[in-house]
This record gives sequence, C-alpha cells and structure tokens, in this order.
Amino acid sequence: MRAAFPQANAKITVQSGFSTLAYRCLVATRAITPFIFAVLFVVLAPGARAASPAESFVQQNVDKGYTILNDTSLASQVRAVKFRALLQSIMDTKRVALFTLGVYARSASPAQIDDFSNTLSEFVAAVLQHDIAGNPGQTLTVTGSVVRGPDDIIVNARLTGSARANGAPVDMGFRIRRDDNGADTVVDVQVQGVSMALAQRSDFTAWLQQHHGNLPALTAELATRAKQFRELDAAAPVATAVSAR
Repeated sequence: MRAAFPQANAKITVQSGFSTLAYRCLVATRAITPFIFAVLFVVLAPGARAASPAESFVQQNVDKGYTILNDTSLASQVRAVKFRALLQSIMDTKRVALFTLGVYARSASPAQIDDFSNTLSEFVAAVLQHDIAGNPGQTLTVTGSVVRGPDDIIVNARLTGSARANGAPVDMGFRIRRDDNGADTVVDVQVQGVSMALAQRSDFTAWLQQHHGNLPALTAELATRAKQFRELDAAAPVATAVSAR
C-alpha cells in the first residue's frame, strides 16, 4: 500500500532539509494518492452478483470506515483513533513496511522496523482520513476477483464519480493475503495496473539513498506529516458520505 506525500493543495508547507531530488521522490506519487487511499473506504455500489469472501471483506470494511468518518458524535481525535484501529485491522502494515524498505530493512534493528511500521500505519490513516472526509459521494464497484494462489487474491474494482479524476473511471485492484493468524489483509493496491507497493518501495529507497540509509529520520518525517494532517482535520467539518445501500 502506498503512502504518498502531500501536494500543495493540502496547504502544508514542507520545512525540511531534503534535497530537491529527495523531496521530489517523496512527493512524486501525490497525484495518484487520492485514488490509492480513497478506494479503501469509498462506497461500494451494490450488484446482483454474489460476492466472494475476499470481495465481501472489502465491502464490509468500506461500511465500517464510513460509519466512523460520518459519526459526528465523535470528537475528531476519537474518530482518528477508531479509524486508525480499523486500518490496522485490515492492513498488514509490518509486511508492507518491510517490503517498501527493501534492502534497507536488512540493516535496521527490530526496534527501528517496529517504529517505522507503526508510524507508516499512522501516516496512512491520517492521509486516508483527510482525503476521504473531503471527497464524499464516490462509488467503487467491485467487478470480480482473480485467485492468484491459495493465499493471493486480487479484488478488481472500478472507481467512479471522483472529482479528483474529473469524473473519469479508475480501475483498481486490491491484493488480499492472509496474515500470521490466517485473517484476510490488504497488502497492495493497484491503480490502472500499477502496483503501489512497488512504487512506494522505489520512493523510500530513493529517499534513504539521499539520507545515508537513515531510517529513523524517515520515520520522524512520516510522523511529522501525519501530525500536520491531523491538525488540518481537527478544524474541518465532517463530510457526509452518500450511502449506496
């Protein structure tokens, strides 16, 4: 799952010591980020076809996500905590973190890996909440699934009604695998056939190359940006999603 970085439209001024090249590596994917994150919790359009277990897994968590985002009785901080807990329950963050770090995971200590994994989860949740809360009414129609192996399923879907895509449909794919306890988890999202896990691995590798493999610094940067998103959302009204049910 890709965790991209904010564009100018997020109204966040980045104040860091990044070189121009390294910073571009971090922000290069922001144009596609709304689709990557939005598809996890947009409304699934109903269909006559019986859903497979993997498709139902996606749909059920879409419903849970919007229930949290639309609960105006919750304080912003409480909503963020609940939303992050949901994301952690459906995303194998540790597996994603290790994959996106690539060779740099080999030289990192277990504590550094845990810190990065936890912060990545926090950052993804913060960006996801920010993007979805401001873009209600999108529809994601599950179109089927492909079994790649006993523990490897791609759930295909089409996103429509997104203002960020100027109304053009966006083909998506959710890669579903099982965690150590045998539960379904999201380990990757494909956008128009492009793997976001692979793309994020490239971004993080480029950043770490520019910063001498300083994983704690990357972790700290993710934490700072997650905090900035939470501060933005704390003062923003809650967007009401349009239910497709």
